[in-house]
Amino acid sequence: MDSLEKTKIQLLAHSRNMLNSALEEDWEYFSQLDSSWQGQLESAVSKYGQELDVIGAQLLEDNQQIQNCILRAQKILSTDYEKNTHAMSALKKYMK
Repeated sequence: MDSLEKTKIQLLAHSRNMLNSALEEDWEYFSQLDSSWQGQLESAVSKYGQELDVIGAQLLEDNQQIQNCILRAQKILSTDYEKNTHAMSALKKYMK
């Protein structure tokens, strides 16, 4: 297998692993993968450039799904934070 094909497979696998960890809400693992993603992608693009265009659509699709997962998780955290803030306020009023 030539180096270009190996790089394509590595990028696709890394992207899919990031997506799977986001879908499973395994944010610790996602963070580990994400920390090396930008460097890996930049290195591949600088080496192969437009030759990677054939996998670009799949990488973009994975990225969009990851962003959707992150937005969903942020909304849940925000809602939970609001609930906890209201509960804390009520508790403080009760304690007075």
